[in-house]
Amino acid sequence: MDLAVKSVNWQSQTYPNRKIELYLHGMHMASVGSGMLCDRHLHHRMLELNLVLEGSQTAIIGSQHYVQQTGDLIAIPPMRLHEFMVQPFEEAKFFVIHIQNVGRQLMQLLSKSETYLYPVGTELNDKIRPVLLRLIDLLQENGSQNRIMHACAELLIQLEEDLNPDVMNDALPQEEHNLAEQIAREIEVLTFSVEPWDEEIQPANWLEVISQKLGISRRHCHRVFQQAYRMSPRQYFSIIRQQEAMHMLLGSSETVEKIAHRIGFENAQSFIRQFTKWTGMTPGAFRKKEHNNLNYLTPLELARE
Repeated sequence: MDLAVKSVNWQSQTYPNRKIELYLHGMHMASVGSGMLCDRHLHHRMLELNLVLEGSQTAIIGSQHYVQQTGDLIAIPPMRLHEFMVQPFEEAKFFVIHIQNVGRQLMQLLSKSETYLYPVGTELNDKIRPVLLRLIDLLQENGSQNRIMHACAELLIQLEEDLNPDVMNDALPQEEHNLAEQIAREIEVLTFSVEPWDEEIQPANWLEVISQKLGISRRHCHRVFQQAYRMSPRQYFSIIRQQEAMHMLLGSSETVEKIAHRIGFENAQSFIRQFTKWTGMTPGAFRKKEHNNLNYLTPLELARE
């Protein structure tokens, strides 16, 4: 029997492969009394969402103070200096989550928006708060990864849909935004330089070295970074070294000497002097005083993933 072979005209369209994943860091709920809740810090390319469940707390973002009452939400974009405190005779209960890999478009929208506080009654708060409360339930019940991922995706979609896209009109061109990210990553790598150097006698040309590696002038390097992150490259370098030192002091049993060398100091004495300038106490005193306190700091290795 003859078999008829029928030709088929195929039409297809291909799409680029994508690796879509979220990293959830430092999720916790806590009740705290009056005083400093966490010192001034920033997160590397992570979005922070902070929801007050009871009481009130003060968030200081940049130079602005925001009072969060029960139910109020704060969204803090990455690379934005911030701290939290509870006023005297007050108490607060809050939930916080840090999310990495939320998408470049959303990060740019957040970075250009000057709105951080979303009080109860605002449209975005009404949409996001129930999802955050559901996420808390999922975490407490050890819910499935897919359900937790779904809740986080809802949060990010609501943010992306409700933020004003007009803020992008004066955003950095994509090429310069990418360049700012490259500069940040080079500075992070420099934090773990193989060759230790002393903060007090640091090479004056480290930014020049980064600029040459990226094929741009030192001046352009400084300008792009400043415009993208509202701080100078030198400020960022100092901040992440301080944060990494604090994180290692609180999150590991490494000696002060090892921590000093890990972040590029030539000897422990130089590190102790600089750490005391940063925090007002020696590394040993800081480790003893803060070991039971909440650690908001993002390990630097997460920033490079």
